[in-house]
Amino acid sequence: MKAALWNGPYNLSIQEVPCPTPSEGEVLIRTKAVGICGSDLEIYDGRFTQCKPPLTIGHEGGGVVEAVGPGVNGLHAGDRVVVECLLYCGKCDNCRKGRYNLCDFHKVIGMIGVQGEYAEYFVAPAKNCHLLPEEITWPEAGLVDTLAGPVHGISLTEVPLESSVAVFGAGPAGLFFCKLAKLPGASKVYLVGTRANRLAFGKRYGADVMLNVNRDQVVDLIKDDTGGKGVDIVIESAGTGKALNDGLNVLKKGGVFLLYGVFGGGPIPVDIQPIQLHEFVIKGINGYPFKYPQAINFIKTGMIKVGELISHTFALEELPEAFSSGLITKRRENYMKGVVLF
Repeated sequence: MKAALWNGPYNLSIQEVPCPTPSEGEVLIRTKAVGICGSDLEIYDGRFTQCKPPLTIGHEGGGVVEAVGPGVNGLHAGDRVVVECLLYCGKCDNCRKGRYNLCDFHKVIGMIGVQGEYAEYFVAPAKNCHLLPEEITWPEAGLVDTLAGPVHGISLTEVPLESSVAVFGAGPAGLFFCKLAKLPGASKVYLVGTRANRLAFGKRYGADVMLNVNRDQVVDLIKDDTGGKGVDIVIESAGTGKALNDGLNVLKKGGVFLLYGVFGGGPIPVDIQPIQLHEFVIKGINGYPFKYPQAINFIKTGMIKVGELISHTFALEELPEAFSSGLITKRRENYMKGVVLF
């Protein structure tokens, strides 16, 4: 079968590899769609150091069950499924507490220790598979994973009624955070980004104020608009040092800071003193335990529209060029979200 094989920094090519066979508790999936994640870019250029070549990357997708391995119940050939990429043991302390996203022995499809989904077929544990309703198209299925993370993040922040929220990063995840913050009752949501075409989606996804880092004095404007106090909640979904520090500078005393963006480039300088003196609550987010069903339902019911954020679709054979050309990394052609379709 064909697969996108990563052999080290900037080395991605389509190669013939053996088709996998499902083991105990696994299913073989004929791939239909895989979303392109920002972390794929960090794998590609070598910043995501946990990844070891050779590796078939890709972790945001699903397809049609082709075959089931021994011991699998509830799934059958022909079922449409989307797959959680985080593999967990189910036995360690965190797993037993329901925090399987913090499994002590975790692996990640297409990232850490397991071959991924940019391939004509891939295997996954049956427990990681979720049935995909017919109402959701295959391109939309490539964004279930992208939505599930913000669903988990909002549940961690416990957005109170009439709260103010600043979201840094105007990509799909940032836009989903805006929409999800409004559902529990945020009164004002600021969306901060660097690209006008992305910020233009803000109103449709619940943002009240859109700020462009390249034009606006973001910290001053948010501080002035909040009477000098700052916002109740900051969500960092950009993965940059500037967004991190600007976010800390607009957070009110006692506020909550949610770290969602991926920082794969090494340590980021941060002034620790305000975190201590202002009693900021810093929360990291890793994965999305038990949130796939909710994300799927949001898409199925039209509560959160994901299809309009798909700016590009690719065939598997086009993926190496899409990565190496800078189309995705430099967000050319108004790139927002790409999905590989099979």
